[in-house]
Amino acid sequence: MRITITFLLLAMVQIVSSQNYRTLCNDGIKHIADGRYMDATECFHKATKLSSNDSERTYAYANLAYSQQMCGELHKALASYDMAIGDDKEKIALMLQRANILMQLDSLERALDDYNNILSKEPSNSGALFFRANIYSDMNEFDKAKEDYLKLLTLEPQNNNVKLGLAMLYKNEGKYNESMILLNILIESVPDRAEFYIARSSVERIMGQTELALMDVEKAIELEPENSNHYTLQSILLERLGKKEAAKQSRFKAAKYKNR
Repeated sequence: MRITITFLLLAMVQIVSSQNYRTLCNDGIKHIADGRYMDATECFHKATKLSSNDSERTYAYANLAYSQQMCGELHKALASYDMAIGDDKEKIALMLQRANILMQLDSLERALDDYNNILSKEPSNSGALFFRANIYSDMNEFDKAKEDYLKLLTLEPQNNNVKLGLAMLYKNEGKYNESMILLNILIESVPDRAEFYIARSSVERIMGQTELALMDVEKAIELEPENSNHYTLQSILLERLGKKEAAKQSRFKAAKYKNR
């Protein structure tokens, strides 16, 4: 009789624990939907303590990581993604999220490990290819970066972000003409993206074409008039041209919009 009662009590505890887990997760998802990420973090942190199997544990830690990420707590988010993934190399979606966090934390080697693992299983994963190419470019491994960018262009020939990445790779290699050709094509096809003008300006500055670089920065300001970085670039170029008063005004605007 005592044995039977003990088993019943254990079963009741498991049922209550399961119900509490589901309630916490449901509440956490509602908080995420409402943008209340601190509340979501609290719910999923409690849920991790009540998970009864690997699937529940993964779900709770993955949502905890996302909530922490949205709160700006990147190191905590990384730790939670580590818990969600564990030693399972098949959790591709979570690895992509973790690699994103690692890149924000400048842990490029660890991010590269995740992207390499993802691509070993999904060779055409465009997200992993794109970010791995960016990492290779930052590491000055230009041939590997170019290989990834070109593969991406065969998969997504209209992807302008890939073309921009390739243009910046050419710039870093010192192939300024190739970079300019790509950037000109991008600007002609999409004339309302400020970042393309800023990118072309960066090449023009290296080539000593200060006035052309200034014109591109001014176009970027026209498209994004409250971006403080554009005014900072404008002030640098105006200084180079000897326009000190205009440069001073640009620095004033940069400070104004940065503090907003």
